[in-house]
Amino acid sequence: MYSLCDLETFIAIVENQGVVAAAKAQGLSPATVSHRLSKLEKALSTVLLFRDSRRIRLSPAGELFYQRAGAILEALYDAEHQIGARGSAVTGLLRVTMPPWVFSKFVMPELGHFEQQYPDLKLDFMITDQFVNIVDDAQDVAIRVGQLADSNLLSRKLVSNSRILCAAPSYIEKYGLPKTVSDLKAHYWVCLPWQRQLKLNEGGQIVNYNARTRFTVSNSDNMTQAAIAGHGIAIKSYIAIKDDLAEGRLIEILPNSLVDADAPVWFLKPQNSLVTRKTEVFYEFMKSLFTEGTKT
Repeated sequence: MYSLCDLETFIAIVENQGVVAAAKAQGLSPATVSHRLSKLEKALSTVLLFRDSRRIRLSPAGELFYQRAGAILEALYDAEHQIGARGSAVTGLLRVTMPPWVFSKFVMPELGHFEQQYPDLKLDFMITDQFVNIVDDAQDVAIRVGQLADSNLLSRKLVSNSRILCAAPSYIEKYGLPKTVSDLKAHYWVCLPWQRQLKLNEGGQIVNYNARTRFTVSNSDNMTQAAIAGHGIAIKSYIAIKDDLAEGRLIEILPNSLVDADAPVWFLKPQNSLVTRKTEVFYEFMKSLFTEGTKT
């Protein structure tokens, strides 16, 4: 039978990407770490890790066991903390996915303070505008913007938000200010690839509109830069560009013309995930980055 120490060592090998690094992290000899891994695999009658002289890789069984065993250990540590049997440090690895603009605009400027407060917590960020399946991509937390499809995810709203149409003064000077939805036919857009088909409100009627683009860009931060540079009209979250609006780098156009413009920012995690201190402190951190009173 395997022990709690064997489980902790297995987690350490995965998170430190090797036996030697795990041994150093745990204050053990590499031989002891290797023995514990072998003992665990023997007890489970399965291979958890494929390893050679250069790297390790989780087997399918190892991936599943790592996810579930890691969550159970985190819950156990939290229970020990609650009864005063463990120190107050928040430890472990937290995998988080979020859009680039949320990371660059809100998280990155304050991340140093979070690291100082929780120096033993490791963060692994997957920064992308693409849809990420939290379970399939082994993420603990997702920060998502917009309306949520029906899912098995646990969700908490971080802040209200809406999407607006905007353009740079240089673009408006060159192409003119659109005053109606029909005017948009003569204009160019800078879009994320999946934003080219829009639903707009024209005089109370919903109009399906295909944005005319000279190029698309797959990163929301780069898209904002393209809009500011005058390449076209953009659809942006208000809280992502409110400073650009206030300082005149971008101008809102055709207010209230976007259908389904409501786009809250959400904190999501898998339905069957256990409540752990690392997810809770990160939730509180994310919540602190946003203030209500945003455009809705």
